[in-house]
Amino acid sequence: MAIGNTLGSPFKGKLREEILLKFKDFNDFLSKNRNLFKTYTDDTQLTLHLTEALIQGNGFRIDNTIKEFILWLYDPPISPSYERLTTIRKLERGIEYRNASTKSKGNGSISRVAPIGLFYSNNIELLKKTAELSSMITHSDPTAIAGSILIARAISYLIKLQDNNIFPINDFFNILIPSISNIDENTQGEYIGALEKLRENLDLSANAGLIKFSQIGVKSPFFIEEYLGKAFIHPYSVSTIICVIFIFLNNLDSFEQSIISFITAGGDTDTVGTIGGGLAGAYFGYKNISTDLIKLVKNRKYILDLSERFYKTYLSQFRKLI
Repeated sequence: MAIGNTLGSPFKGKLREEILLKFKDFNDFLSKNRNLFKTYTDDTQLTLHLTEALIQGNGFRIDNTIKEFILWLYDPPISPSYERLTTIRKLERGIEYRNASTKSKGNGSISRVAPIGLFYSNNIELLKKTAELSSMITHSDPTAIAGSILIARAISYLIKLQDNNIFPINDFFNILIPSISNIDENTQGEYIGALEKLRENLDLSANAGLIKFSQIGVKSPFFIEEYLGKAFIHPYSVSTIICVIFIFLNNLDSFEQSIISFITAGGDTDTVGTIGGGLAGAYFGYKNISTDLIKLVKNRKYILDLSERFYKTYLSQFRKLI
């Protein structure tokens, strides 16, 4: 996910057609413009802090997570959203998280949920509760909470998927939909309707699919009229998740191609690269990620060490459950 976040960052806010005009071959463009891809953003930073909190607490503890999020303020934050910065500054001042959290329906809490999908992959009920609590620290709207649960559940499914020539698409949708059964009826209905519409339209071209789903569910004043009929991805949680899953399911041949498709989709490309990178990483695995892409990531030695510590903590907790 740090790879997707790093590669997506320079393209944030641009339409897909604008991004694709910059190159014919992305790898060639990357080799000649590595200076553009110097860092990840707050999406990766907060994911790393959440991972540290999971290690410290041998699982999710809200106090540890809040403490780590406050430490993020001193990293310092890289390209932070106003909502995240404001919320976490409130936490630093001692405001209780339920009062500090924003009512945003945006994708911010979804972008950092991957470690929860990994850590609780053997306990789906706890995964759902933890994804909800993690979201509520900064994003308490049910739309953001449901999105966090969906992506965490997707990751827990993908890491356990056996090698198969044919991806079990219907099974994938059928495990995602029940995961949000405890969310309020309106939010649940919006996501289920969008997921079913996606399931019926997976054969669309990349451009047609992104045009169709780019602003699914987005209402005024957040709907961008001038982007109507354009391919990009809106930061609204529902449209982000539907577009990310659409891209993922149409790029199952390689990690690299999957990442390129995420970061060239247009719109909120840094966060899309983060969320999509989490799905792709869970599905393809570390062994299928090229060394060149790994070397691109800032602080990669720390991230690899953190991953090892995280895995050891996961194993120690998993053994207690069996």
